[in-house]
Amino acid sequence: MARKSIKGEIISPGISEGDVRFLIFGSDPFIAKRYLSDNGLAAEIARFEEEVKAVANELNEAVAILEKDSLFDQAEIVRVHILMLKDAGFHKKVHEKIQKNQLAAEIAVAHVLQEMISILENSDSELFSQRAADFKDIGMRLRKKLTKEDSAIFYKLVKDVEDPVVAVKELLPSLVLEAKERGVRAFIVEQGTSLSHAAILAKSFGIPVLRINNLHNCGLKNNENVVVDAMNGRLLISPSEGDISEIERLMHKEPTIVNETQLPAKLWINIVDPLQINREDLKGIEGVGLYRTELLFMKNREDFPTEDEQFSVYASLFKKCRDYTVTIRTLDIGGDKTLPYFSLGPQENPYLGFRAHRIFRFHPEIFITQVRAILKAGLESVNLRILYPMIESVNELFFVQELLAEAVNSLKDEGVGFKEDFQQGVLIEVPSAVWNFRELLQYVDFANVGTNDLLQYFFAVDRNNANVYKSYQPENPVVLKMLKNLVDVAKELNKPLSICGEIASDVNFLPLLIGLGFDALSIDSHAVPTVKKSLLSLDISECRKLTQECLRAKRTDDVRTILNKLNSFRQRAEPSSLVGDSEAIDPVCKMVVHTEGNNLVVTRSGKKFYFCCKQCRDRFIKDSENYISIKSHVKEM
Repeated sequence: MARKSIKGEIISPGISEGDVRFLIFGSDPFIAKRYLSDNGLAAEIARFEEEVKAVANELNEAVAILEKDSLFDQAEIVRVHILMLKDAGFHKKVHEKIQKNQLAAEIAVAHVLQEMISILENSDSELFSQRAADFKDIGMRLRKKLTKEDSAIFYKLVKDVEDPVVAVKELLPSLVLEAKERGVRAFIVEQGTSLSHAAILAKSFGIPVLRINNLHNCGLKNNENVVVDAMNGRLLISPSEGDISEIERLMHKEPTIVNETQLPAKLWINIVDPLQINREDLKGIEGVGLYRTELLFMKNREDFPTEDEQFSVYASLFKKCRDYTVTIRTLDIGGDKTLPYFSLGPQENPYLGFRAHRIFRFHPEIFITQVRAILKAGLESVNLRILYPMIESVNELFFVQELLAEAVNSLKDEGVGFKEDFQQGVLIEVPSAVWNFRELLQYVDFANVGTNDLLQYFFAVDRNNANVYKSYQPENPVVLKMLKNLVDVAKELNKPLSICGEIASDVNFLPLLIGLGFDALSIDSHAVPTVKKSLLSLDISECRKLTQECLRAKRTDDVRTILNKLNSFRQRAEPSSLVGDSEAIDPVCKMVVHTEGNNLVVTRSGKKFYFCCKQCRDRFIKDSENYISIKSHVKEM
């Protein structure tokens, strides 16, 4: 029996066991130097602006990683923080605090944010009060930058713990993002509700969170083993073997959601880190359809992970997925994924530049080392599949296969045991690979369609660019024809084909995917229940009829109208949060424009408006003058 059982409130559901680590935030910024001389005020404001940009850049990197993993709702939460950081009113108040009170930047930030936090926390709205945590998170990030506080404190806290459970006063979004990367099993908190952005992130990542009143006085000690039962609302301190057996039974209990044999398509899951895999995630699915290995390389800050380091990570994945197929995508650095220890050289357009196998032309040892580690660890795998990204044609496929042969021969020469019976596949994400698909399939065992990049290249559009994102149209009839061709060729050659892009988990698009003939979808684990439920509701014959109608359509809007016949088509949200640093929306034409170096600017009531051209600026001025004139006339009446 557990030493102690404590009731708690469920913030994010789930059950996990691990060892507790108490997280205590760094020093209070008010300890820092409070007052400045007049000569130092301008420099202090500049320091504030510089560190705000640094934090915004970090958040933009987080957004890119989340979106690469198809976690678009989660990315939107981080974008909210970016917008808060960029708020002109926030900057103005901090500048005033620095200038009028001669305060250091970290003190000015703390004062301004505390005023906002107090207003929100005292609000009658529970939703508003939960948004106070977002401002606290921003304050913590800025404090770390401005005071040069150790940014690796979280990593040091959990690095030597196999199953860390973090106890902290309040859950913040940045902590959840880092917890996802560091393999934290659960959180125990003292305040917060399920409405907070941090709680939403924790739910989407499958991290249990339990709220305990008077956390520091409940008898919980650092390093103590606990079970966070955020299904029944309890914390078990020093659980017995019987407690753990019961918890394991609950954790691995078969879900009652769906009979998988009824599904019109097999489901696989996408992962970025073996730590995010739980055995229960594998129930009712085929296996890992896509393991993006880039995070393993991005975690290292000084050099590429060694063969032994990679072997350890891959072996842990195969151990967790012992009875399931695992698909490992070889390294795809480049584009929006960079490494601090490796230069990609001059690139005007990174997405069309130095990435994936193109890097191996100069550094084949990167690929060979990774493949050696995968194959050695693969002895633990029942079915290993290696997937090659960004393959443009047979030439590039032959190149990476030659490197693969070199890795295999080196292992044989050394007499090292390795997985010899594995499968090879190509990730179709370049238009030229679509044209070469029949030829490519003759030299591999399977293929995946990565629609995120494929459609971006197909339409020559950056879907994260606020001015052109509407040209990214997965419902366009020409896209449907392209996907139909891929399915037909794969079936003709009897080669497995799955789809792993964003649209694979889009309930709007599922009827089309089934109608096109896709019978395997690779999606993020958090989307599995929703996709299963949606798939069960589909009539396959109706999907085929609807798809044929869509294939005959002329325009994207026509396809959307047809989709409404089967279910209500949910329009995509306007991405106002795509507006980046040093950018603004022209209030007249709604185009996104640069603010830095832009002389087309008008100030109204202390707020600056930026424009794309003189015509828009002059129209704005004229409309403003007319508005003021009408307003004055109304007052006189």
